[in-house]
Formats: sequence, structure tokens, C-alpha cells
Amino acid sequence: MIFFTTFLGLGILGLIDAGYLVFRRTQKKPLVCPLDHDCSKVTESRWSRVLGVRNEYLGVLFYAGMVAAILGALLLPVWRPAFVLLVFIGTSIGVLYSAFLVAVQFLLIKDYCFYCLVSAGITFLLFVNSITLLSSVH
Repeated sequence: MIFFTTFLGLGILGLIDAGYLVFRRTQKKPLVCPLDHDCSKVTESRWSRVLGVRNEYLGVLFYAGMVAAILGALLLPVWRPAFVLLVFIGTSIGVLYSAFLVAVQFLLIKDYCFYCLVSAGITFLLFVNSITLLSSVH
């Protein structure tokens, strides 16, 4: 049960992080990087969108989907294996995409966004957690 709770907490933290980026965008206010870097260099780069959709909106959808799936696993025990498999597949895709974006930040943009790195870290922890969840239900 601890891994379900941990996953839910991480998902909510990710939702807050991505939601903050969306909020700042809608307010048209620049991001302030707590580590004295230029977040806008990353968030306004050519890699900030996939098929015309901004990464921060994809992040909100990803984290909301992960929170919904883990709640489904908790509330519908009959469907728990299916929801946990969905969580594992979702976090697998998320961690690969996050790794790609982190590589882009450091290798191509040569700067980074603190909030993007936090999101990548949360996604990695969700992925590790999903492996544990998967092994516990199968």
C-alpha cells in the first residue's frame, strides 16, 4: 500500500510542477529559476512542443492520467492489475521522453529549466515506483 501512496503523492507533486508552468504561461509572466538559469531558453526552444502541443500541457495530462490511474487501482481492486500495467506503460513512455528532454537541455540548448528537471526527476521516481507496483500485483 505504501507504493500506491507514494505514487499518488509523486503524481500530485508532478501535477503541481507542470500546473505551475501552465499557470505562468497563461499569466504571460517569465519563469524565475531558483538556480539562476534562463528557464525561458528551454521553455521557448524548438523542443518545447510536440505536434504543436506545449510540453507543460503534456505534463499536466501525463500527471493527471497517472493520478487517475493509481486512484483507479486503489478504488477498483478488481481492475488493479490493468491499472498498474497502464501506470507502468505510461511511466515508461514518460521516463524515455523526460530523458530525451534532459539530454536536449544539456547537449543542445546548453542551459536548463529547473522546473523541467524537477519534472524529469518526479517522472523517474514514478517509473521506479511503477516497477515495484507491477511486481506486487503480478
